[in-house]
Amino acid sequence: MSLSDDDTELALMIPHRGDLPLVDLLPLAFLSGYEELLLPNPEDLHLSAGNAAIFYTPESGDNGTLCHVRGWEGQELLLEPMMPALGEEKPLRKPLFFVLARPRILGFFADWKHSAKGMHYFAVPTRALFRNARSERRVKLDGNILLRAKDGRAFYGKLHDFSPSGASLFLDRDVLAPGEVVLAEFEIPECGICETIVTIARQEHLTHPLYPYLYGIHFELTENQKRKAEHLYLCKKGEQIQQVINSSRDRFSGKLL
Repeated sequence: MSLSDDDTELALMIPHRGDLPLVDLLPLAFLSGYEELLLPNPEDLHLSAGNAAIFYTPESGDNGTLCHVRGWEGQELLLEPMMPALGEEKPLRKPLFFVLARPRILGFFADWKHSAKGMHYFAVPTRALFRNARSERRVKLDGNILLRAKDGRAFYGKLHDFSPSGASLFLDRDVLAPGEVVLAEFEIPECGICETIVTIARQEHLTHPLYPYLYGIHFELTENQKRKAEHLYLCKKGEQIQQVINSSRDRFSGKLL
């Protein structure tokens, strides 16, 4: 099964898991503008055969499995992994799912029921989050960011992801409030440096042992800065699309990643 554009786009939309537990990974993809479905029926989720999906198991180091929705059998959701399993299928502990069902992206936990003929069967989730998929997909970053407040305070943090209009980052302290304006400077390796005024858009408290505060920031760009941000974004996005393609090939060939 070959990778589609939606497969690679979904892989870029999902926040980088790192060492985060799944309960903290889900809200990272739904920082703002999302809605909640409680005890949905299958038709409430608006999933269709062919939708791109990724699921993560609770095991540390699991970077996700790309798959496609194959529809419903009664109250069971069918998913087909992109690459066939090597050996006997093992039972899956309650995984976390992200599904791109345009124009929406959904996230939910679902109980594994059984596997048969290369398909996994899951129960209808009891709770699902959804939002419109961004027109500008975030790309994952692993780098440092420096924030300078108007009163002279300076804070170093860890970048999480980036788009031409904003980014998210981790800090070790609760030091900035939504609506606050600061100067941000960060480097995208192999692509360049970005320096701009940003507005703090959102803050989330996580269980990360070193950086328990996640901030969403919105860029306030001049025309020149906007062109620079778009260049950095396309540079990094091209690199990560190639990584997704290479990862898929390695899974198919049975190589250890």
